[in-house]
Amino acid sequence: MKKLVALIAFLGTVLFVGACSSEDVQNATDQARSSAEQLVDNASTAAGDVKDNGYIQALESQNATFGSREDQIAAAQTACDELSNGTSLNDTVTKISEETGLDESKSRTLINIGVPLYCTSNSAKLAGN
Repeated sequence: MKKLVALIAFLGTVLFVGACSSEDVQNATDQARSSAEQLVDNASTAAGDVKDNGYIQALESQNATFGSREDQIAAAQTACDELSNGTSLNDTVTKISEETGLDESKSRTLINIGVPLYCTSNSAKLAGN
Protein backbone atom coordinates (compact mmCIF):
# COMPACT_ATOMS: atom_id res chain seq x y z
CA MET A 1 0.00 0.00 0.00
CA LYS A 2 2.86 2.38 0.85
CA LYS A 3 4.35 1.71 -2.59
CA LEU A 4 1.03 2.58 -4.29
CA VAL A 5 0.72 5.82 -2.31
CA ALA A 6 4.33 6.67 -3.09
CA LEU A 7 3.77 5.92 -6.78
CA ILE A 8 0.64 8.08 -6.88
CA ALA A 9 2.47 10.91 -5.08
CA PHE A 10 5.38 10.58 -7.49
CA LEU A 11 3.11 10.62 -10.55
CA GLY A 12 1.24 13.63 -9.16
CA THR A 13 4.52 15.46 -8.67
CA VAL A 14 5.67 14.58 -12.18
CA LEU A 15 2.39 15.79 -13.65
CA PHE A 16 2.56 18.99 -11.58
CA VAL A 17 6.14 19.70 -12.63
CA GLY A 18 5.27 18.82 -16.22
CA ALA A 19 2.35 21.24 -16.15
CA CYS A 20 4.52 23.99 -14.71
CA SER A 21 7.21 23.34 -17.26
CA SER A 22 4.68 23.42 -20.07
CA GLU A 23 3.35 26.77 -18.87
CA ASP A 24 6.87 28.11 -18.43
CA VAL A 25 7.77 26.93 -21.91
CA GLN A 26 4.62 28.57 -23.29
CA ASN A 27 5.45 31.84 -21.48
CA ALA A 28 9.01 31.74 -22.79
CA THR A 29 7.72 30.98 -26.27
CA ASP A 30 5.26 33.87 -26.09
CA GLN A 31 7.99 36.22 -24.88
CA ALA A 32 10.35 35.09 -27.62
CA ARG A 33 7.62 35.52 -30.25
CA SER A 34 6.82 39.00 -28.93
CA SER A 35 10.50 39.95 -28.97
CA ALA A 36 10.92 38.63 -32.50
CA GLU A 37 7.83 40.51 -33.69
CA GLN A 38 9.17 43.70 -32.10
CA LEU A 39 12.53 43.22 -33.81
CA VAL A 40 10.80 42.73 -37.17
CA ASP A 41 8.66 45.82 -36.57
CA ASN A 42 11.73 47.85 -35.62
CA ALA A 43 13.65 46.62 -38.66
CA SER A 44 10.69 47.34 -40.92
CA THR A 45 10.32 50.83 -39.47
CA ALA A 46 14.04 51.47 -39.87
CA ALA A 47 13.97 50.27 -43.47
CA GLY A 48 10.94 52.46 -44.14
CA ASP A 49 12.68 55.45 -42.60
CA VAL A 50 15.76 54.86 -44.76
CA LYS A 51 13.60 54.62 -47.87
CA ASP A 52 11.57 57.70 -46.95
CA ASN A 53 14.69 59.68 -46.07
CA GLY A 54 16.34 58.75 -49.38
CA TYR A 55 13.21 59.71 -51.29
CA ILE A 56 12.93 63.10 -49.55
CA GLN A 57 16.64 63.80 -50.09
CA ALA A 58 16.32 62.93 -53.77
CA LEU A 59 13.33 65.27 -54.13
CA GLU A 60 15.28 68.02 -52.38
CA SER A 61 18.27 67.53 -54.68
CA GLN A 62 15.94 67.98 -57.68
CA ASN A 63 14.02 70.94 -56.20
CA ALA A 64 10.83 68.89 -56.37
CA THR A 65 9.64 69.35 -52.79
CA PHE A 66 6.32 70.76 -51.62
CA GLY A 67 4.22 70.66 -48.47
CA SER A 68 5.22 68.42 -45.61
CA ARG A 69 7.31 65.28 -45.60
CA GLU A 70 4.10 63.26 -45.21
CA ASP A 71 2.56 65.04 -48.22
CA GLN A 72 5.58 64.20 -50.34
CA ILE A 73 5.48 60.53 -49.35
CA ALA A 74 1.72 60.42 -49.93
CA ALA A 75 2.22 61.83 -53.43
CA ALA A 76 4.58 58.97 -54.33
CA GLN A 77 2.06 56.49 -52.94
CA THR A 78 -0.69 58.15 -54.98
CA ALA A 79 1.44 57.79 -58.10
CA CYS A 80 1.92 54.11 -57.28
CA ASP A 81 -1.81 53.63 -56.78
CA GLU A 82 -2.65 55.38 -60.04
CA LEU A 83 -0.16 53.36 -62.07
CA SER A 84 -1.24 50.12 -60.36
CA ASN A 85 -4.85 50.88 -61.27
CA GLY A 86 -4.00 51.29 -64.95
CA THR A 87 -3.86 55.07 -65.16
CA SER A 88 -1.48 56.17 -67.91
CA LEU A 89 1.81 57.76 -66.95
CA ASN A 90 0.79 61.10 -68.50
CA ASP A 91 -2.51 61.13 -66.60
CA THR A 92 -0.65 60.21 -63.41
CA VAL A 93 1.75 63.11 -63.97
CA THR A 94 -1.23 65.45 -64.41
CA LYS A 95 -2.90 64.16 -61.25
CA ILE A 96 0.28 64.53 -59.18
CA SER A 97 0.78 68.02 -60.57
CA GLU A 98 -2.76 69.01 -59.62
CA GLU A 99 -2.51 67.49 -56.13
CA THR A 100 0.93 68.86 -55.26
CA GLY A 101 1.05 72.20 -57.04
CA LEU A 102 4.27 71.12 -58.76
CA ASP A 103 4.62 71.75 -62.47
CA GLU A 104 4.47 68.69 -64.70
CA SER A 105 8.25 68.48 -65.01
CA LYS A 106 8.70 68.34 -61.22
CA SER A 107 5.78 65.91 -60.97
CA ARG A 108 7.55 63.60 -63.42
CA THR A 109 10.67 63.89 -61.29
CA LEU A 110 8.68 62.96 -58.18
CA ILE A 111 7.22 59.94 -59.98
CA ASN A 112 10.59 58.88 -61.37
CA ILE A 113 12.08 58.97 -57.88
CA GLY A 114 9.13 57.57 -55.93
CA VAL A 115 7.90 54.71 -58.09
CA PRO A 116 11.11 52.63 -58.02
CA LEU A 117 11.22 53.04 -54.23
CA TYR A 118 7.59 52.52 -53.29
CA CYS A 119 6.23 50.26 -56.04
CA THR A 120 9.00 48.64 -58.03
CA SER A 121 6.42 46.61 -59.94
CA ASN A 122 5.46 49.81 -61.78
CA SER A 123 9.02 50.81 -62.67
CA ALA A 124 8.72 49.47 -66.22
CA LYS A 125 5.91 51.98 -66.82
CA LEU A 126 8.48 54.76 -66.48
CA ALA A 127 10.45 53.72 -69.58
CA GLY A 128 11.11 56.70 -71.80
CA ASN A 129 9.85 59.10 -69.14
